[in-house]
Amino acid sequence: MKKLLLFCLMFFSAINAFSREIKVSVIPGVSWNKKHTPQFAIWIEDTEGNYISTLYVTKKAFKRNWIFAPKEGRPESLPVWYNCSINDSNKSQESNAILSVDAVSGATPKKEISFSKNITDKSCVIKAEFNISFDYNDSYTKANSSVNGQPSIIYEAKIEEGTNGKIELKYSGTGSVNGSDGKIHKNTPGLTTATSIAHIDCILHSSI
Repeated sequence: MKKLLLFCLMFFSAINAFSREIKVSVIPGVSWNKKHTPQFAIWIEDTEGNYISTLYVTKKAFKRNWIFAPKEGRPESLPVWYNCSINDSNKSQESNAILSVDAVSGATPKKEISFSKNITDKSCVIKAEFNISFDYNDSYTKANSSVNGQPSIIYEAKIEEGTNGKIELKYSGTGSVNGSDGKIHKNTPGLTTATSIAHIDCILHSSI
């Protein structure tokens, strides 16, 4: 019995030794304080592009609580996150479970927010998607982009196995303007205010 208990303690200690804590700070940019507050999601994928878990998503986007929107919500608001976390028929039961927990969602903050989550110490990719409804400009008008305006903006960074310290998320493209797919579109001209919604700081360190 004592040997079994010792083995269990060693086993769970080994698991914890291979985990890290990531602290994420979302810092509002000059386009943040608008009549329509931004919606955003931050999540982790493996290096093959498979969804792992959501770290944070705004409650309105998570619950699809849109005013004057169809029953399916507004997939064009965060199309990349929606596609990989909810619409992916191959997602695991674990992915389903985490999306049902209110702890990953919250109201759109009025100012900077910070939160911490534990992630496994394996190579992975952190992604963040931001969008503001009715964010029109000369290229994205009500006529060609409906209520969306400019498309969602995606930032990402690869997290190498065994590394700690600051992680810099860089712009990687936009989501679909009409929510028709979950691809990251690399060449999207005509962006203005969409690129200054927010800045993200991430710091990694070992849990123990």
